[in-house]
Amino acid sequence: MSIREEDQMFNSADKESFMEYRGYSEDTKRVARILFRKIAKIEREKNQDIYELNRESIELVLKELRASTIRSLQNSISTIEQYINYAIQSGKINNRDNIASFYSKKEDIAKFLDASAEDNMILTQSDIYGFGRYAENAQDSVILNLLFDGVSHKRKFIELRNIRRQDVNEDTLTIHVPELVDEDTGELLPPRTVPISKETLQMIHAAIKETKYTSVTGKTSRSYKIAESDYIVRGLRNNYQIKWENISQRMIRIADLEDNPYLNATNIAYSGQVHYTNELMQTQGQSVNEACRNIMKRFNISDNNAAFFSLKARVEKATAN
Repeated sequence: MSIREEDQMFNSADKESFMEYRGYSEDTKRVARILFRKIAKIEREKNQDIYELNRESIELVLKELRASTIRSLQNSISTIEQYINYAIQSGKINNRDNIASFYSKKEDIAKFLDASAEDNMILTQSDIYGFGRYAENAQDSVILNLLFDGVSHKRKFIELRNIRRQDVNEDTLTIHVPELVDEDTGELLPPRTVPISKETLQMIHAAIKETKYTSVTGKTSRSYKIAESDYIVRGLRNNYQIKWENISQRMIRIADLEDNPYLNATNIAYSGQVHYTNELMQTQGQSVNEACRNIMKRFNISDNNAAFFSLKARVEKATAN
């Protein structure tokens, strides 16, 4: 049974009111709740809401976030700053400077990054399959498998949203991604073929057969009719071709239920890249350079030196661990 998200936050009423005041979408609310649950440990230890904390305690919060990148830490600080501004404007604390505003410069927050967090960004194939087996919907699970195997999450999940059951070749264990047009730029995207695992094929079958989508909120569970169409990943009711925003929402929901902030489309793709690069090296005797080049094609990664050396560095670090 899922744990109520708001019960895991400290002073949940104020934080829920803040999100309503800001007009957050459900997608953004889920991200904010993940953040607020992280900082709740310090809030409970101090028995104070974050808007009441002093500078020393705020820095404990920033360390507790265990961010691996400057950008992710800046995003978290921005939400915290907005929340404290809300508390000041609402008269919950005396008017004063927003303490979070002192942490806007990269050089001031770099010391709070968690060097070990990067290790948690790479998930194993068993991790992905485990998340899928315990997810409430095959329609959610298949997203994880397809991204891990090489279907691209770029351009608003255009590949994931457009593959149909007839694009799956069960004999060769491949998916034919058809020629597509980028909806934002008008760029023509050539067709390509993506290998898939037997487990992913099984999950595709389950997703195709699924007719009801279960949504759990707190202790309440509701089922919705899944649209009938040839698309593998489908929306609800008449949304026969799922919208990219709905895929983002499903990803956040899975990460939320698993209490794993590293479970996102980018990290799943990174994890698949590392896994299949290692597989080529171990089973086919390819060099790391050759394997990386082949995996870049599989995951539709731009063929440039920056992308190549970034992938190679991830593979070598994972192998060293």
